[in-house]
Amino acid sequence: MNEILLNILATVVTCIILPLISFLGVKLTQWLNTKIKDEKGQVLMKQAVDIVLNAVRSVFQTYVESLKASGNFTGDAQKIAFSLAKNIIIKQLSEDVKSYITTNYGDLEDWIRNQIESSINQLKNA
Repeated sequence: MNEILLNILATVVTCIILPLISFLGVKLTQWLNTKIKDEKGQVLMKQAVDIVLNAVRSVFQTYVESLKASGNFTGDAQKIAFSLAKNIIIKQLSEDVKSYITTNYGDLEDWIRNQIESSINQLKNA
């Protein structure tokens, strides 16, 4: 009788419990990978947004503010200010951040342009 019970128990463990443990292990790994990717993405995006905001503030403080004070902040000056901020941003973004942005948001230059415009709007309304 004990031998039959051991055979049944071994069969149950082999057919049900071991595959279930394997399945749960795979699901746990997948879940952990999504969390790691999400956290890494959040870190990369925070870096990118901080770089954009700092570049816009820097250009505003060193270039735009003096031109506005003297009344010389023309359309051409706006284009130069945009170009200055964009160059700072491109130089400071790491390759990981650039890759993440292009993978998840498309064209890097479009993303930078949108972020600069958004940052200017935020700073004006702050």
